[in-house]
Amino acid sequence: MDEEVKERLRSRDLWLRALYMVFFAIVSVIVRTVVTLLAFVQFIAILLTGHANEPLLQLGNNLSVYAYQIIRFVTFNTEMQPFPFSAWPDEEIDDNPWMDDVSAVPEPEVVDAPTVEPSADKEPDDKSDEDRDPAR
Repeated sequence: MDEEVKERLRSRDLWLRALYMVFFAIVSVIVRTVVTLLAFVQFIAILLTGHANEPLLQLGNNLSVYAYQIIRFVTFNTEMQPFPFSAWPDEEIDDNPWMDDVSAVPEPEVVDAPTVEPSADKEPDDKSDEDRDPAR
């Protein structure tokens, strides 16, 4: 075996990182479960009150940033370990139309697709698919 490979196999830092990666992979499953429950509760809140629950929006926003940090760490895109080894993400909520009454959220505009009329100067094609393909 190559000497460099043997060195990497004996690297305590690399094996410690592997343990952190397993830990954060388990945490990410928990985070996804919490986000799914949070989305369901937020939907019920909007149905009952007409607007989103701001603390749930904040939690959902922070959990999405946390999940992003976990993904970046386990895919070797960063060496910064997510919470609890660094600060909990506390991102500002972007301008969110669901914070207002749902009736104030504008409906998406539906645009009808243009209809295409067949050309009058073309004769109708009565050939079946078998007649069109000369290879058959």
